[in-house]
Amino acid sequence: MYRSPERREKGRPAAPTIVLLHGGSWSWPYNRWVMWLLARDVTRRGWGLFNVDYRRVGRFGGGGGWPETFDDARTAIELITNDTSELDIDADRVVVVGHSAGGHLALIGSATANIAPALAVSMAGPTDLERMWSNGSQPVRDLTARAPESSRWSTTSPIHMLPLDVPTLCVHGQADTTVHPRHSTAFVEAARSAGDVADAVLVPGETHKDALKPTSAIWAVVVSAILDRFESNTHV
Repeated sequence: MYRSPERREKGRPAAPTIVLLHGGSWSWPYNRWVMWLLARDVTRRGWGLFNVDYRRVGRFGGGGGWPETFDDARTAIELITNDTSELDIDADRVVVVGHSAGGHLALIGSATANIAPALAVSMAGPTDLERMWSNGSQPVRDLTARAPESSRWSTTSPIHMLPLDVPTLCVHGQADTTVHPRHSTAFVEAARSAGDVADAVLVPGETHKDALKPTSAIWAVVVSAILDRFESNTHV
C-alpha cells in the first residue's frame, strides 16, 4: 500500500514519508492490515505512506524466517530510500515505524539498508532475541532456526548488532505483558553506550496492542517525534 506525500507550497519542506511494518510474531496470518488504522491516520496528516508486508513463518506465511523475513524488511526500505525521485519523496524525511515484530524489523531493516531512513521507530518491539530464545519463545525459534549458530544473534537481534548507525526511538507501554518494556530501555541504554542516537519513552498504563490505536498515547509520542524532527528541526 502506497500513498505519496502531499505536495506543499514552494519553500515549505516536503512532508515526511512513513514506512509501516506490522507485527504478529513474524507469522501467518498477520499482515499489513493490522496497521490499517495507523495507515489511515498517516494519510490524513498528508504524510506519504508505505504499509509493507513481508514473508512470515507458518504454513501460509510465504516462506519467511531467516533470512527471507529480514531481507524483505531491508529491501522494502532500500527500494523507498533509493528511488525517491521516482516516488516523489524526500529520502531525508523517511521514517520507518514498526509495531511488535515489526518494531524489531524496523530497527534491523533500517540498520542494514544501504541508505538508512532518517529515523527508525520501534513500538513495543523485541530487541533481545537471544534472551527470548533462552526463555523458550517459539516465535523466535521459528524465525531464527535457519540462521547459522555462530552468527545467529549478530544477524537477527538488534541489541547484538550495535551500533546500528541509525537514529532510533523505542516507545513502549508500561502495562505491556507481551513484550516486556525492558526490551526498549535496555536496547536504548546499550545503543547510547555504542554511540548511537537513541531514545526510549515508556507510556504509563498502555498495553501491547494499544499502540495500534491512533488515539493511544504511544502513537501520540511517535507523531510528536516525527513533527519535532521535521517541522521544528529538532531531533530525537
